[in-house]
Amino acid sequence: MARRFQEITEVYRQELAALARGDKWTAFLRSACRNYKLHFEEQVLVHAQRPDATAVLEMAHWNRRFDRWVDPGSTGIAVFDRDTPGRARLKYYFDISDTHEGRFHRPVPLWQVSAEQEPEIVEALEHRFGALAQKEMLGDAIVSAMGNAVTDNMVDYLADLQQSRDGSFLEELDELNVKVLYRRLLENSTAYMLLCRCGLEPDAYFEPEDFMPVFDFNTPAAVSVLGTAVSEISQRVLRQIEITVKRHERERRAERTEEHGEQPDLQDQRRISGPRPEPARE
Repeated sequence: MARRFQEITEVYRQELAALARGDKWTAFLRSACRNYKLHFEEQVLVHAQRPDATAVLEMAHWNRRFDRWVDPGSTGIAVFDRDTPGRARLKYYFDISDTHEGRFHRPVPLWQVSAEQEPEIVEALEHRFGALAQKEMLGDAIVSAMGNAVTDNMVDYLADLQQSRDGSFLEELDELNVKVLYRRLLENSTAYMLLCRCGLEPDAYFEPEDFMPVFDFNTPAAVSVLGTAVSEISQRVLRQIEITVKRHERERRAERTEEHGEQPDLQDQRRISGPRPEPARE
């Protein structure tokens, strides 16, 4: 077990070092957006081992919450177990593609954004995160919302960055330039994640040059502060979008039931009122 922990620690170290490249960073964002409820550290390890994973949970959670069972021969995704502070332990996630349904399985409500939901999402973003500079299209609204969200939350992370830039290229910059660079990279990275998760193509909004500043975060401490901020800010906004999408789906089901005089599907009722499925840890 100790050897495996050391191996995963080395995987994590190497992956952190690789993220300080524009193309590696955006590839990570595409992976992390699908498991946005994970911590940054876990997102890094999932990306390193299973970049195509779409919804991960521990085996016991798949069993209890959804009556889904891990396929024989499946390889778990090792992440650090931070639930037991002071102990060097690992736990293992399995992607939904590694599981199969049991007799009493429950649906795993992985949400997707449809065209008819976009106006509601734009309205929800503006209500939650303030007036949007642009909101004609969902992609424009997302970029504007992330600018607002970063403004509201950046101070919480900037102090950590100022203390973590020793040895990085950021060390050569004064505090004002660090703040400007950090803010722009946070805005671009969080928007990139949201665009990907909502089924939009971020390359229509960003150029590779927009992520070049990540080269300056060339130490584990600096890139960790960046990644943690991107992960946590994105999660706040994506949770709001998730709530809006699921509310829209419930209302549409209710409308169809009223129109056709159908009885609500018991399985759908259970899915709505039961624990919210998470492609991540609780």
